[in-house]
Amino acid sequence: MNTRSSKLIPVAAAAAAVICGVVRFFQIVSLTDYSTGFFIDGAGFGGILIYILLVGMIAALAALAFVGRKKGSDAAYSLSPDGMGQNATRFLGASEVLAALLIGVRVTEGGSVVMLAATVIAAAALIVSGFTLVGRIVPPKFTGHLKIVAALYMFMRLGEYFNSYLIMRHNAEKLIVIFSYWLVIVFLGFLARFYARLETKDSRLAGIIFSLSTFIFSAAHAISDILAKLFGGAGAAAFVNLNYDACAAAVLSGTYLFVMYFTSKTKDYEPIVVE
Repeated sequence: MNTRSSKLIPVAAAAAAVICGVVRFFQIVSLTDYSTGFFIDGAGFGGILIYILLVGMIAALAALAFVGRKKGSDAAYSLSPDGMGQNATRFLGASEVLAALLIGVRVTEGGSVVMLAATVIAAAALIVSGFTLVGRIVPPKFTGHLKIVAALYMFMRLGEYFNSYLIMRHNAEKLIVIFSYWLVIVFLGFLARFYARLETKDSRLAGIIFSLSTFIFSAAHAISDILAKLFGGAGAAAFVNLNYDACAAAVLSGTYLFVMYFTSKTKDYEPIVVE
């Protein structure tokens, strides 16, 4: 275990996701007009509270990450992918397998041949990468390249989702998911660099900030929709539409964030020099 790390950031990120998810749940059941998808008249501050919480909590945690990196107090900012604890790659690999299964659920939803093919390819890439990590202590560099496949898939889904967002009436429900797509695309790029050993001096901090941002947005969506399905009544259950890509993003970013702060470190990474 990393004894020098306060582990505050991953724990606080989990708490922030739960808080935002619960707030969004109450917005769905109390402040949303299911016939239009927008907040009811008079929602006022209650309608924008979730966005204030999301941005505020991420900003606070990003500041903590910046301070931790500057002080050099956390091994998360210097941990090499081939210097992690023995179980770290197993957790990371298992998260990729689970994310692949979540993405694979999208096949059952139908769609164009192109998107179905992209879904299968992305799920397969994460399956291969995930099982490779589960079976190795040192992550092979090619597992980083496979993350680019997942990032391209998320980009294609973002385009599809945004186009549907323009013609759908549930605008208030879609905004958090759109941000989740944008964030996970960038996060997967940093994750690819992590496994491929292509990080610069400052890219690790950026990767951690994007991982916690991705986790808070995507987990808040998943928590709120699951609560609405279970406890929101028939109207809320019919209104929400759990996005499995966002669930996969929460699994990938959350596991990475926790591993980076909770694993032991035996080696510092060697940043590449950009000339």
